This record gives sequence, C-alpha cells and structure tokens, in this order.
Amino acid sequence: MSLHESMLGEHPLTISMGDDYDYNVLGDDDDPDDLYNEYLNLLAELDQCLGTMPLLEASAADEHRALLFPKLLFGSNFIEKAGGPLDITQKICRFIYYENKLLDTTYEQQPFYHGLEDYLSAQGRPSDRLSILRSYREIVQHAKALRYLMAEFDKRPIDEAMILQTHRILTEGIDTDQGCDWTEYSGVYRKDQVVAGLHAFPPAAQVPAAMRKMISSLHRDLQTTTKEGKIDPVALAAKYSHLLVNIHPFLDGNGRMSRILLNVLLYKLGAGALACFGQNEEEREEYLGIAARASQNMAAQQDEWDEGDEMAPKYHKELASYTLKHVVYGLREWKQALEESKKASIPDYRA
Repeated sequence: MSLHESMLGEHPLTISMGDDYDYNVLGDDDDPDDLYNEYLNLLAELDQCLGTMPLLEASAADEHRALLFPKLLFGSNFIEKAGGPLDITQKICRFIYYENKLLDTTYEQQPFYHGLEDYLSAQGRPSDRLSILRSYREIVQHAKALRYLMAEFDKRPIDEAMILQTHRILTEGIDTDQGCDWTEYSGVYRKDQVVAGLHAFPPAAQVPAAMRKMISSLHRDLQTTTKEGKIDPVALAAKYSHLLVNIHPFLDGNGRMSRILLNVLLYKLGAGALACFGQNEEEREEYLGIAARASQNMAAQQDEWDEGDEMAPKYHKELASYTLKHVVYGLREWKQALEESKKASIPDYRA
C-alpha cells in the first residue's frame, strides 16, 4: 500500500479510495475501481524505481516529470481560451521554475513572441501586440501562481489570505475581457453578480462567508484524514475544486484558480499526482460539460447546502472520476519517462 507523509503532521497517510466517484461518466473502457488500483500500483512502482536510481539518473528523470507542470498549465489555459501553445508554455515555465527569471529583452525580442502571434491567429483569437502580451502574461502569471500555492501549502494550512494572494498573482497585469482593469479585481472577492448561461452563482454579499465555510470544511476534512490515517486525495481535490468554482469568488480567473487548487491538493497529498485537463478541444468540452452538470445539480440543492452545517456533498463525483483518469494518465507518462531515463543511462557494449 502506498504511503504519503501528511502535510499536517508526522503520521503517514494511507492513500485509499473513497466512495465519491461516478461510475457512468468514463464509459465502458475506464472503471474508477480499476483506475484507482492502477493509481496505487503506479505509485508503488514509481517509488521503487526512484529508490533504485542513481542520483544523476533521478535528476534527469525529474526533468521529464517537470514537463507535466507546463502541460497542466497549458490545458487549464486552453479550457478558458487563454495562454498559448504547449511548446511556448514549456519554454516560459523553464525560465520561471528553473532560472527564476525571464529573458532580459524587450517583449517583442523574446523568442516566443511570433510563436504566440501565430498560435492566436490559428485559434481565431485577436493577435495584435496587446493580445500577444496578454497571452504571454496569462502563461507567466499562471505558472507563478501555481508555484506560490505549492510552496505556501508546505508552510501552513490553506487560508483565505493564501487563496487571495494566489489569485492576485494569477491575474496581475491582466484586464478582464469586459475591460475591467486588473487592479480593480485582482486578489479581491467580486462585488457583482456573476452568471454563466442560465446558472447564477451565489450573490457577491455571500462570497466571503462561503469562502470561510469552504476553507473550514477543508481543514475539517484534513484533520479527519489525519485521525483516520488514510486519505483519498483525488476525491478531496475534486471536491474543493468544485466548491471553489461554484462559489465563483472572483470576477475572473475562477476556473484556473479551481484547477490550481485541485493540482496543489493532488500533488501534496497524493504523492506527486497531477491532473492535466484540457489538452485538446474534446477534453475541453468534456471537462466543461462535467463542470456545468455539477453546477446545475448543486444549484438545485442550494437551500439544503445553505441550511446545513457541512458543505454540499457528492456533487463532485463526475469530476472525481475524470480527475482520477487524468491522474493515472500522468503517472503512466512519468513511469515511461523513468524507464526511458534508465535505458539511456545503460551503456551499449555491442558498438
């Protein structure tokens, strides 16, 4: 059984499947029970593989693993029709994560300028200079926001200030499509009503209380897992990603914030797991359909949620199954990268 050291204390937590999964959303080829067993087996295999790799080989393998971070950022941006292509996202992430800087040149002289211009044109999005700059900043700030919350989660439990600062980093320098200056909405709860299609999110006046309630619920769940000694990080991450996006606390950036939270919880509590959604248009539509159905179901029971002591349960089941599938996909890629690193390090004496 795979064990993971709790972020909350000394005691190891056993990763164990809960019951918060939809068994119909993935089709006949993917069953959540089978996927969860594969998840646990992959964690055990990866742990054993890393434990037997020399330091230099493990370092090279970590570089392959790091490619999943720009992949998740690309997909999260793509879902919102933001950011740029995967190759440019990878280059920008390398500057930020490895060198902690960007090129010291004017913006137009950076090597990804024309790549972003071509990508935006191919996507049918505006490709003027300001649009290219916006696309660039959407990648840069997204990468910085993910890095910030990953680092802060190691230091203290998630709180409102941490969520607000993550959003502030995510949206810095990026005005909304409706023309709201970023300084007016970045890192602050919305003050206006927000509607998506026919679904209205909670009134702005309820947002602060709803966020406090959500964070308190997260703390209770983590305390319970510590007492019980076991955790289902996939379902936990899906639950709070779902709750955040349905509170919709910000004027813009809610979807990306929900997926940042999801992946931070997955990575920190799920032994390094990541879920890279939205790699193509089909995945984008699948994810948005799951999110829309969850919002509609949750809205139908809003009175029950408001009156109860706990956050609304189980509306994240579809998202949990979808997340589990992508966690397994990511770990398969990581395992393959490790195997390739091992093969590359073995001398060929036949030459």
